[in-house]
Amino acid sequence: MCLHTAPSSIEQHGTEWPEEWPQRLETYPEWLNHPKEKFVADTEHWKAIVSNSYLSGLGIAWSAVRNVMDMKAIYGGFAAAVVPQKVWVMNVVPINAPDTLPLIFEGGLLDIYHDWCEPFSTYPRSYDLLHADHLFSRLKNRCKPLGIIVEMDRLLRPGGWVIVRDKVEILDPLEAILRSLHWEIRMTYAQEKEGILCSQKTMWRPSQTHHGSN
Repeated sequence: MCLHTAPSSIEQHGTEWPEEWPQRLETYPEWLNHPKEKFVADTEHWKAIVSNSYLSGLGIAWSAVRNVMDMKAIYGGFAAAVVPQKVWVMNVVPINAPDTLPLIFEGGLLDIYHDWCEPFSTYPRSYDLLHADHLFSRLKNRCKPLGIIVEMDRLLRPGGWVIVRDKVEILDPLEAILRSLHWEIRMTYAQEKEGILCSQKTMWRPSQTHHGSN
């Protein structure tokens, strides 16, 4: 158990109540040692992408989405942008990425550290949508994408969705792996060297052949 010392002066963190939800999501905590400009830019960046692309351009039935995971959260901008869809978001800060977990937590969001080269402890929850923004390119020198995809397949419920944003050289082999798992590729888009892949996990299971006795 960790107990914080009580603030002794008015200018210290903890002397004032935070903003009400959901305004708190877009309120920059001045006491944190992170550039405010990057926080604001991240918030506006994901607002635009979710509004202009994710909500209407990918074919996702957001009314059926409840549990969401941002596999490489930075400032929580993606989570803040999808909160109006009435979803629950788990923000994952990879252990080899900059430590932005305090900033995400200060916004009133759920977050956790994790090494995606290892299994994720998820019991008893499964997810309706996984979001991976340049996760694979960050991990390419540490572990193979197949292991991460298999873990994503375990985390995602049948009928669930995956949105991957990354370099085209990363997305092409990922698409082949997802097809081998009988996932449906719903949309791919590339501009110069960057792209997006949207895929849906199907109900497919290996067929069983029954052999009669001679």
